[in-house]
Amino acid sequence: MRNLTIFALYLIFFPVVLEAQQNSEGKENETARIEIAARSDQESYRAIPCGSSGAMIFFKSVEIADPQHVKWYFSWYDKDLKQVWVKSLPLLSDLDYRYNRISADTLYLAFIYKGKQKSEDQPLEIIRIAIRSGNFIPNLSKVPANTEPVFFQVLQRNVYLALNQKNGQAAVEILDLSSNHAKGFLIDQQIPSIFQWFRADSVTSELKIIVTKMITKKETEHWYEVFDTTGKVRSAIKITTINEDRDFTGFKAVSNGKGEEMVIGTYRLKGGSSSKNKEPDGSTGVFTSILSSGSQKNLNFNNFLEMKSINSLLSAKDFLDLKKKALKKSKNIGEYSVDFSVLLDEPIEKDGHFIQVTEVYNHQYHVENFTDFDFYGRPFTNSYSVFDGYRFTGALITAYSSDGQLLWDNALEIRDLLSPDLNPKVVSRCLGDNILLAYSTGGKIGSKIIRNAEVVGNLEFSKVESKYPDDKLVTETRSGLLAWYDQFFLCFGFQEIKNVDLESNNKRLVFYLTKVKFEE
Repeated sequence: MRNLTIFALYLIFFPVVLEAQQNSEGKENETARIEIAARSDQESYRAIPCGSSGAMIFFKSVEIADPQHVKWYFSWYDKDLKQVWVKSLPLLSDLDYRYNRISADTLYLAFIYKGKQKSEDQPLEIIRIAIRSGNFIPNLSKVPANTEPVFFQVLQRNVYLALNQKNGQAAVEILDLSSNHAKGFLIDQQIPSIFQWFRADSVTSELKIIVTKMITKKETEHWYEVFDTTGKVRSAIKITTINEDRDFTGFKAVSNGKGEEMVIGTYRLKGGSSSKNKEPDGSTGVFTSILSSGSQKNLNFNNFLEMKSINSLLSAKDFLDLKKKALKKSKNIGEYSVDFSVLLDEPIEKDGHFIQVTEVYNHQYHVENFTDFDFYGRPFTNSYSVFDGYRFTGALITAYSSDGQLLWDNALEIRDLLSPDLNPKVVSRCLGDNILLAYSTGGKIGSKIIRNAEVVGNLEFSKVESKYPDDKLVTETRSGLLAWYDQFFLCFGFQEIKNVDLESNNKRLVFYLTKVKFEE
């Protein structure tokens, strides 16, 4: 059984200041924990782990700095979750946080435009924070109108933004933080394109990308391209399925240690038989391919249904029905598709092999009914569907050799995780020969330990302790788990808590942050 240890420090939130509070109720057995009072779970609190240096909490306040700016508050904590400093910074009111990167002792935060005016160049602000001193260096710039930043990377003094545009012309914007000078280029001057993957190489400073190009309304092509910082193409490789019975649905890439790029992604069968739970963006399985010397090689497709761990992600009845259907039509199970909606995490290198975590989710709706009246005043019942969020159901873990061959697969069951946001929920950490997989939901942390295809520790749930022993969790929303440093993680979210034993404040809504250590 693994041991989960909780650490933290209490905070209470007053309109514009985060302030430390030490055991204010005199409870000797209070669990250490950060709590910030909230009015709703739509407030903009964010937590960013920054390695063993510490962690940042920041939020957009309601305090007006001037007619165009509002104040954001930033609070820095060391690795023991002791508050070091609190500072505020006015930002344009139409900006909202989107990306972060950390390099050495500097945290980079990207704030993008969320206003309604789209016809003009849009403001973009990069905030550099020296985390030990708390010094702020803002860089206000602009990006072209009708663009959406989809990738953000920092390399030395430059910020690289990959922009998808509504007119289909994908572009790269490069901001020199020293001079605040920006330059950029289009990926293709003629053919509409969208980014699928992006990386600025820290050694060569080359920009490596995967884009989808819309040749016609019905025909697309996928390309791996390498650019220099002036926009000159250094190399280009078309990524194809070889035959026409499959489509690619997602891409990641990683250097395989041999001077080659290994693409790991997802695909779907084109026009083939599908399961009854077909999703419009569903995937059939995972593929790998090696890009080397200007060409594509070692293309491999692995159907989810042919993996050993599929029973953890698909009910026994659904899997048996598909097998019967295939047998009846004298087909292989690999000719069918479960049509999973999936989210690809970043590949992890371990002992020369590459681990890919693919999270499975579905779109959850509920039906609401209301009474309406026809022209003659007669009542009738009408109904409509309401989107609840993304229901995460599991994660598939696959390992590949440096040549892209599937070595083993495993799975993590995800329970009771409904999220309004489509971002990765599973964190993974290599612990010697083992791999820890974990996620947060409903005031608990679910975790599982695997060693390759073997399950070392079954799925277990550990309660995240609250502030007082008699606290009762009513609801938890927008929660998550973040890898921090070594075996430490940060658990966060909004919680509505009830405690009838308290004389005051016996029902509270808080944003919380807890330090968690996993031990086998």
